[in-house]
Amino acid sequence: MDEFEGIHPKIKVVRNLDQDDDDDQVRKRILLSSAELIPDDTFQLLQEKYHARKEDTFNICIPHHQQPVTRILSKMLPEEAQPPPSSYEQVGHVVHVNLKAQHVDYGKIIGSILLDRLQPTTKTVVNKLGEVGGPFRTYQMGLLAGEDDYFVHVVEHGVSLYFDLRKVYWCTRLEGERTYMLKNEFQPNQIIADAFCGCGAQLIRAASKKGCRIVANDLNPDAVEYCKESARKNGIDVSPGNFDVQCGDAREFIMNLGMRMSESSSTTPASDTTINAFKLPHHLLLNFPLDSPSFLNALRWWPSGEVMDPPPRIHVYTFARGDDERTEAEVAIDMVADGLLPEGGYSIASKFRGDYLNELGCNVEAREIRDAAPGKLVICVSFSASRTLLRRMQGDFFD
Repeated sequence: MDEFEGIHPKIKVVRNLDQDDDDDQVRKRILLSSAELIPDDTFQLLQEKYHARKEDTFNICIPHHQQPVTRILSKMLPEEAQPPPSSYEQVGHVVHVNLKAQHVDYGKIIGSILLDRLQPTTKTVVNKLGEVGGPFRTYQMGLLAGEDDYFVHVVEHGVSLYFDLRKVYWCTRLEGERTYMLKNEFQPNQIIADAFCGCGAQLIRAASKKGCRIVANDLNPDAVEYCKESARKNGIDVSPGNFDVQCGDAREFIMNLGMRMSESSSTTPASDTTINAFKLPHHLLLNFPLDSPSFLNALRWWPSGEVMDPPPRIHVYTFARGDDERTEAEVAIDMVADGLLPEGGYSIASKFRGDYLNELGCNVEAREIRDAAPGKLVICVSFSASRTLLRRMQGDFFD
């Protein structure tokens, strides 16, 4: 509503006001920054549209726990630190911010305000230092306020996760994607494989909510241990063949999946048709956006001599930028295609190969997951590891 521009403070929560004892008529109150600052033409509009009465204006005090953090910071920080930090992420009892250069000198003040405003759920406030990096995709952090304690308890859709935020990769924004996979991809009692499982949020939810069997891997030994411990605390049987998580190289993990699942199924009673019918997982997750497509050539070690109905579904998460010819999704599909079946050598980029993969029975789909940077998206490319695809990857070009 344009008439409130500049005179209506952006406060998300304002409690109901008590009615006057002698006024039984229900009235709405319009929150204004200051009645004295309202231009005459604006007040005329308020009178005509909302039946406002100037004599009804009065001052109220809005407690700080009803005010947005950014509003409090804008009032407390000096001019050189404006505008204040506009966002933060809370992981368990830890809140982390990404301070810009003009905020660094006031980091302790910002931390104290956040700690006070976000009580009682917040005990630690940190500043993210640098970018996510290293073999375990972690980042450095500096304590701004509160306790020097980074071991968090995160509850996501009824599932409890426990980990040290300094030692593992965690992204709260992927909660929606994890929910999507549970609702739209995973079916009860399926076998889910994950080559980059991290602390296991997706897998623990799948095992807890849908009874899925899990076989997973991560290069980070701390993440593997946190994944197992969180699974135990959620009442999941972490014995081999039910919830099996290992620490090692993702490429070797993918290569060995076929043999591992075949060995697992051979020990299962013949009456269990679900397991015996699938020697490979129903789903394989590759959530390593920096380089996921490069691991796809490991699929050539999967068995292709028998019919798989339906074939395993592979979900590849990758960064992608659109270009003059292709959308981000088309670029991501081409990256996946080049990881599966390189074409044209290393100096020639493959383009528009989605139809070719579909001719091999891949049923390719691409979804936008989130923004990573201006013009750069995380895309999930899902495809079926069909018998024909695997045979092509193994050098068999005859149908």
